[in-house]
Amino acid sequence: MRYINPDKIVAAQLTTPAENPLVTDNSRLMDVWFAGAVVRKQLFKKVTKAEQEAFEAELLRRGFIRSGNLLVNPAAVLFAEMESELLGGIVTMGWQENGKPLELKVNAKAFAELCVRLG
Repeated sequence: MRYINPDKIVAAQLTTPAENPLVTDNSRLMDVWFAGAVVRKQLFKKVTKAEQEAFEAELLRRGFIRSGNLLVNPAAVLFAEMESELLGGIVTMGWQENGKPLELKVNAKAFAELCVRLG
């Protein structure tokens, strides 16, 4: 049993068998970035398909934007810059413990949706 506070999440990357053939329905992976004084990343190993899908549904219900297997919280975006109208852009979600920004790449469709929501 685990609890992940969705109010603190700035982004999540969900790994399924489609992205990585080494994971299965009972051993999926989730990388989750949490906001706070600094942005921290936590890797959750061996989540089940049902856990991962419920987590994904909750984030989408909360308004997260999907870019492939990455889900981004538009409310947590500090800065976004388009690299290419075909490829997408980079979003800055905060700063890590080492002082470097957390920058995540999103595809063009997600970037356009982000611009609409933030505009």
